[in-house]
Amino acid sequence: MSTLPAVTSNNPAEQLYERVRSHGIDFFVSVPCSLLGEVIEILEGDTEVTYTPVTREEEGIGVLAGAYLAGRRPAIVMQNSGYGNIVNAVCSLVNYYSIPIVMLVSHRGSAGERIEAQVPMGDAVQGVMEASGVKCVPIAHPSDLDGVDEGIEWALAEEKSIAFLFPFSFWQDAETYVPEHR
Repeated sequence: MSTLPAVTSNNPAEQLYERVRSHGIDFFVSVPCSLLGEVIEILEGDTEVTYTPVTREEEGIGVLAGAYLAGRRPAIVMQNSGYGNIVNAVCSLVNYYSIPIVMLVSHRGSAGERIEAQVPMGDAVQGVMEASGVKCVPIAHPSDLDGVDEGIEWALAEEKSIAFLFPFSFWQDAETYVPEHR
């Protein structure tokens, strides 16, 4: 494992972003997501990376594949509900050409979700990711962020994509968070 700089923030979004950037991830796309809004705001202000908002997840996968082929280290910021939109692009482009994309994915439909329509894909997404050849790593709390470091190192070494799922619990104060049962 490489030596990484110390994380300097108590903010979960900033901690996550510092971890991702410490691995040289330098080309990002995003689709709007309220849970990942702070991460997107950080991206918008970081002049050391290339950042492009996209309208659909599969558009982002195409842009990221091109960025990787041009020597960049790509990542997408998105909701898990959009994963269904990218399965074909992941299987027939990203996996086929061994393009490692880091996916920062809010886990809508996890405990704490208020929109019932998000629950079915929330329940299915990890299996869909694994079935389409993308390693899925749930990150339930900022104290679990070492999993991001390990996962990115694995993805880059193996030339495979990886998705990190961030449920509602990741974004909430750990001391006040009480998981809701559906």
